[in-house]
Amino acid sequence: MKTEKREFYVSEEESGLRQDLFLVRRLPEYSRSRLKALIEQGGVLVNQNRLKPRHPVVFGDRVEVLIPPLPPENPAPEPIPLDIIYEDDSVIVINKLPGITVHPLRAGQGGTLVNALLYHCDTLSDGGAVIRPGIVHRLDRDTSGVMIAAKDNRSHENLARQFRGRTVGKEYLAVVSGAPELDYGKLTYPIGRSDRNRVKMAVKYVDGRTARTDYEVIERFDDCSFLRVIIKTGRTHQIRVHLSRFGYPVLGDREYGSRAIEEGHRLNISRQMLHAHRLRISHPDTGEKMEFIAPIPSDMNELLEKLKQD
Repeated sequence: MKTEKREFYVSEEESGLRQDLFLVRRLPEYSRSRLKALIEQGGVLVNQNRLKPRHPVVFGDRVEVLIPPLPPENPAPEPIPLDIIYEDDSVIVINKLPGITVHPLRAGQGGTLVNALLYHCDTLSDGGAVIRPGIVHRLDRDTSGVMIAAKDNRSHENLARQFRGRTVGKEYLAVVSGAPELDYGKLTYPIGRSDRNRVKMAVKYVDGRTARTDYEVIERFDDCSFLRVIIKTGRTHQIRVHLSRFGYPVLGDREYGSRAIEEGHRLNISRQMLHAHRLRISHPDTGEKMEFIAPIPSDMNELLEKLKQD
């Protein structure tokens, strides 16, 4: 949320009111204590001047108010089960289930992975902001698989540096609509925020950021393929955007491919068939090379068995 700017002119009826009482009248959705704090912090100007809360306003005065967003509430611990792959004093590695959001998107939201981590862990890093304690990287809500979280700030910064430096190994498994001609390939479409829908990403050749996705066909079926996908960069929705533009969208993906949705309905798929299968990092304390694997989830296994039978 951005800082909100409001502007008022004092009417004859309001002339002589204390500045704080004038604002209470004009901004009834905010408490008197918050408005008083805004005045004291310099967020209110009367004719471009800072005045004390009790100073009276007069007819014709121009009152400008800058209202910053409220700080987000700290997420609350919730007893949500975790599938833990590895844990020590510095990090925790989990197999994220599909359907769970990684962190709250607004103050007060619950039921996220962060709420589960807060319940399980005594400490988490605060390098990921108030609503994202411990979170170094993310997976989409309907993407399953391996994720690592940091328990202290030093570990968080070390892991974040590895992700920024592209020294982390990230391997995914995907079931896609259609069958690529080649068994191996490299996708390098630049990615940026969509101009039509700011929630979505898109291939953007002018102002997009570099992105690279390597794929290997593991198995082909009549109308679908099972792929191993390795990403060399970590752009938002990268795999989904790249595979959709390539012409082989992830099955069940509701945002990046109508054909994938149709195939998903036919095969009774309730989410996008994308799974973070393998993660390779250097341990933030020891520097030891570590590899974590999240087994193929049951819904993806069932789909693969069905495709083999068909």
